[in-house]
Amino acid sequence: MTPRFPLVAALGLALVAGGVRPPDALAAGKVVVYNADTAEFGEAFAQAFNKHNPDVRVEIISAGVGQLFTRVKAEAARPQGDIILAASHESFLQMADLFQPYTSRFDADFANNLKDAQRRFYGFSMPLQVLIVNTSLVPAADAPKAWKDLGDPKWKGKIIMANPALSGSAYAQLAQMIQLHGWPLIQQIVKNATITSSSKLAYQGVGTGEFVIGLTGEENVFKLKGEGRPVEAIHPAEGTGLRFDAVGIIKGGPNPDNAKLFLDFITSREAHGIAAGKPFFRRSVRKDVAPPPGLKPTAEIAFFDYDVQKAAREKAGYLKKFDDIMAAK
Repeated sequence: MTPRFPLVAALGLALVAGGVRPPDALAAGKVVVYNADTAEFGEAFAQAFNKHNPDVRVEIISAGVGQLFTRVKAEAARPQGDIILAASHESFLQMADLFQPYTSRFDADFANNLKDAQRRFYGFSMPLQVLIVNTSLVPAADAPKAWKDLGDPKWKGKIIMANPALSGSAYAQLAQMIQLHGWPLIQQIVKNATITSSSKLAYQGVGTGEFVIGLTGEENVFKLKGEGRPVEAIHPAEGTGLRFDAVGIIKGGPNPDNAKLFLDFITSREAHGIAAGKPFFRRSVRKDVAPPPGLKPTAEIAFFDYDVQKAAREKAGYLKKFDDIMAAK
């Protein structure tokens, strides 16, 4: 664990509209953030938080959702972290009792369906799951258009996806395909696909041309296009789940007061604007934060009635069955 040291910032710094007010008293100590995205993502919010709380040291620990929640569960008797940032809604639902209820200063800015009824977590961004296709390897007319197309034997060896036991986004992909088409499609996709331990590799491998098709969040496709990669996002014809990732305070964490400060900050318009901007390009759940320019308008995307509660409830069983299918491959 490598701690971040605070940035020097003036407490009298003017705040942007919708931002976070200066603390009533000088906050000090540290806050430990378990970050389910890249280290650069966590660092961006640490720096912005430190502009308002310069004497709070922010420690960022970045890993996959599965790894982070396994860690939180293992540490439950003596938590070492304070916050989980940008982890899947399904994972929060499955382990909601590990999180501390706290009502954010910006609670009124979140619709009821985008926050836990007990305020154990708040929605953050909308990682819509899509197919990523390398257009230099397959013409757009021939590319898969739907989840069900991934089971076609012609794509054998050409698909990459992350292991759903290690990645929150990959589990969401699995749960959505099961709800739409059942296990026969999953069995065929496993035959066709390379299963990687990293959700990052599931889109980078398509960007570099190692694979034709991947499964990922749409913002990752947008990033690769910005780098000049020949990729496109395909929103599946049957629909994708209208879902969100979330942030919450770990119950019994070592720095509860600073955790509340960080939760207030991360639910602010300012923080959501950072997530929506370059280089992260996430759709915010807040209505007062514009979506990243260049992403397909939400009104043009097909959605289906994704049952996130069922996905959370069935997670252990789904993962075991998926593991059995991989073992029999």
